[in-house]
Amino acid sequence: MQQQTQHTLRTVAHENSNNAYNLSVQMIQLKTVQNEVARLLNKLDDITHKGWHENRGMAYLSILEIQDTVRLIDMAFFPLFKEMSQEVDTLNIHAQELFDTVSENESEQSIDAATKPDINSKKGWNAFAMEGNIKTFTKEFGREPESFEEVLTYITETVNKVMDKIEENKKATAGTVASENIAN
Repeated sequence: MQQQTQHTLRTVAHENSNNAYNLSVQMIQLKTVQNEVARLLNKLDDITHKGWHENRGMAYLSILEIQDTVRLIDMAFFPLFKEMSQEVDTLNIHAQELFDTVSENESEQSIDAATKPDINSKKGWNAFAMEGNIKTFTKEFGREPESFEEVLTYITETVNKVMDKIEENKKATAGTVASENIAN
């Protein structure tokens, strides 16, 4: 039984490592997309600052240039988002497998200090972070989570809310800048 458990844990840990690597690569790609959006915003500010929006010819050329940039951003973002969603789904499945395996074995063996991962290692840091996520979940909902997937879903939703708030703030700031530019 213990060999089967070790094999399951080893397999899931290896698969999680691959998924985490894939996500880190995709985060680099996402950073590139974010940089392009920032460049586009700077271009829009430049167009407004130079008054090109008031000249039909320059406005037309600016729109064509912006249109191409937006298309490139869209072409990069959609597949990237889809791939990242698949990786997160796979990680959630693995987290559930880990939770189930650990729950089954909790009654079979006690956890001693020697088996705790080193906080200075990647594995130890991930375990420490997950403990913090579980504590946050428990504090928020007043109960223990039923699975790792439930915790990961909660954390994902929280991150999405934060990202949405950041986007709202960017849009509000962009709207204010645009209003000021129009007023000038």
